[in-house]
Amino acid sequence: MAFRFRQFVVEDDCSTMPVGTDAMLLGAWSDPGDARTALDIGTGCGVLALMIAQKSEAEIDAIEPDPSSAEQAIYNFNSGPWKARLSGHCTTVEEYSKKRPQHYGFIISNPPFFSRSLRSPLPKRNLARHETGLTLEVLLDSVVALLAPGGHFATILPAGKFPGFSAEAEKRGLHPDRMTLVSSFATRPANRVLSSFSKSAAIAPVQQELIIFDAPGRFSSGYLELTSAFHNF
Repeated sequence: MAFRFRQFVVEDDCSTMPVGTDAMLLGAWSDPGDARTALDIGTGCGVLALMIAQKSEAEIDAIEPDPSSAEQAIYNFNSGPWKARLSGHCTTVEEYSKKRPQHYGFIISNPPFFSRSLRSPLPKRNLARHETGLTLEVLLDSVVALLAPGGHFATILPAGKFPGFSAEAEKRGLHPDRMTLVSSFATRPANRVLSSFSKSAAIAPVQQELIIFDAPGRFSSGYLELTSAFHNF
């Protein structure tokens, strides 16, 4: 189906995962700053790469191991207003990090994270959402290899998985400098963590909170403000 944003349209029917809340949160929250180059690891239908293209002037590479997803991402790039700055590559991040000498000023990834959960009967969804094709350790090693000094890496994880991920990142010299705890409702604990890492240790990471809904079916003012550049509500 077509998912219509303010400045672009994303087709996601052939992708490993359709456009979802996690991607919307991560793309809207992430700050590429003045990075001249950016990389989207596991781009799927390409939505995060397109969101970063809207927010920056960076030249963006997007990698995706699933052929049909990569093909759809490239289609979405070529159909959008920033096709001159977007390049899709059908490859794994391990192979890409070995062959690509370039270091990126900004890296983004909505990674697989349900390694111990019940698997979907759909193979494509399993590939996207389980650590079958990409472990978090491989992701972190690739980020270390590809991130430029002074660059930033942005991601989203389940709240319960974040401490272990952050500890593994620290071992590799990646330090959290900004994070937002995301809850569906104010009465519920955080179930996602938006986080940014860099190779420079922050004195104290900036930490915020975000509530998605004020009531069932009614987005909070914080969520609306965060996503206003992309959504028409």
